[in-house]
Amino acid sequence: MRPRTVRGWALGLAIATLSIASNSALGQKRAATPQEALSYIYSAFLTQADPGVMSKGVAIGPELQKELALPATADGNKVYDALIAIAGRKTVEVRRATPEEVAAYGPRRGFDPNAHPLYTLEVGELKFLLQYDLQRISIPFIGQLGLPDPDARPMLAKAEAGASKQAPLSLMWMAVFDYDSAALSPEIRARLDREILPKVAGMPNVRFTVSGHSDRLGTIDYNRDLSEKRADAVRAYLVERGIDAEKIEVFGYGQTLPVKSCPDAKGTTLIECLAPNRRVVVEIQAQ
Repeated sequence: MRPRTVRGWALGLAIATLSIASNSALGQKRAATPQEALSYIYSAFLTQADPGVMSKGVAIGPELQKELALPATADGNKVYDALIAIAGRKTVEVRRATPEEVAAYGPRRGFDPNAHPLYTLEVGELKFLLQYDLQRISIPFIGQLGLPDPDARPMLAKAEAGASKQAPLSLMWMAVFDYDSAALSPEIRARLDREILPKVAGMPNVRFTVSGHSDRLGTIDYNRDLSEKRADAVRAYLVERGIDAEKIEVFGYGQTLPVKSCPDAKGTTLIECLAPNRRVVVEIQAQ
């Protein structure tokens, strides 16, 4: 079945749909539906007058970072303005992303394909992959389809002849931090000692990617800084335990890639509900 698409001839309908759906979703403080998200995205890029479609802090795919000369997370208004400049007067179409497009984009840094619904924005001959947060009614991630990953994990060299052979290792590990803290708890230290270090011991070709995240409580800049400190804390501990610092890359994504929204929670209940967002993810590739 051909993916459902919003096309240029539907300008009047899309804007009307946007107005009705926006009043419904925002006025009733409810999540948007996937079809409403389709209309929101389409109208924002067709009218070129709705920077609010972007989250305040937007995670950008590494290939698009290079094209736009922006950091991994950037102000939503700046990202929107850069995309509108690219769009110019080109034809705009929006549809749900296909599994083939998501697979072709691949596991790039800053991109979690399971976090939010995925959409493809076509601007002339260009295609962009968007995630739409239905709870917060905005775009938290955007990448560009059809471009290689300039920040891909390097291919690991084979062990030198005569060295003992070990099975390749691909591991993803996660730990949750305390509220407003970048300190490694005794539990996190114990888990690193138990769940990571023994598995990489003796492996000559191993690389770590450490990604820090935060909840949405606080300012965007503060949360980005906090997420970096969390990732740095894990990196420092790995180095302390004998891992080569040059084999560890660190990224801080702030609040841009939440795994929980908790729209109805307040106070201490909200803090507890958002705990999974206060995380560090360690990706390990070894061969």
